[in-house]
Amino acid sequence: MKRSYFGISLLALLAFAGTANAKTWTIMFTNFFYSDSSLTVNVGDTMVWSGDFGSHPLTLVTSPPGAATFSHVLNGNSGANFQYIVTATGTYHYHCDNHFTPPLNMTGSFTAVASGVAIPLQSAMSMQPVYPNPAQSMAMVDFTLASPAHVTLRIYDAAGTLTQTPTDENMDAGPHMLMIDTKQLASGSYQYVLQAGDAVLQRSAIVVK
Repeated sequence: MKRSYFGISLLALLAFAGTANAKTWTIMFTNFFYSDSSLTVNVGDTMVWSGDFGSHPLTLVTSPPGAATFSHVLNGNSGANFQYIVTATGTYHYHCDNHFTPPLNMTGSFTAVASGVAIPLQSAMSMQPVYPNPAQSMAMVDFTLASPAHVTLRIYDAAGTLTQTPTDENMDAGPHMLMIDTKQLASGSYQYVLQAGDAVLQRSAIVVK
């Protein structure tokens, strides 16, 4: 069994989503409007907003059950990007905190649908419940790859901000164990998005001190 060790915490619970062809959608914003204010995307796709978050702070105002929320502002950087991985089907509504009311109405939405999966997610990758749950200082997570794949683990906080990418590497087929140090994380909830090739697993996570 291959073992990998990361200085970050992971606790897990339900829900996963897979996509055979994950895409990245870029939404530009300036002059009080979003370039693509209504999209249909697949679970597993990545949404990227690009613009002046100082003038137009971004907030997800409604989302489907199980989806992570987000709120993002970055003063003084008009070329900044913010990304969000879609993990649940349904409609997401977002807006600029400063200009969402009439007459500007700077709002947008996208609807996520389950993509057609040529190979079931369970066949491509599986992930066992993390132990212990909740965790204070250390947690273990096991996952199994059906075939060699490039594996990425991304960690998002409750606001939907990417906090860490503990692994981004090629891995062999078979079982893998991650020993995760949770002491470096603040108490709270996190979204853990594990991607192997086109397969995506998402888990909600809690850290307690």
